[in-house]
Amino acid sequence: MKCPYCGKMMEIGMIQSPRELAWKKGEERTVRRAAAFEGSVILSKADLFSGSAVKAWNCVDCRKIVIDYKVSPDMNR
Repeated sequence: MKCPYCGKMMEIGMIQSPRELAWKKGEERTVRRAAAFEGSVILSKADLFSGSAVKAWNCVDCRKIVIDYKVSPDMNR
């Protein structure tokens, strides 16, 4: 994938966590699950044995990471 910022090729990889991966509005840090916040996007639900992970592209020049997601009930991976 080409970087949307500089146009150079990005490296494919994963972002991992032992807990769910989510995006939520605002900058407040919290330990509550993302589902508690309106407008949150669950990127990957956590699995008891393997945690959670999403495919991501890294631009080593821009130091930007791009994550694609889709909203669906079966979005575990």
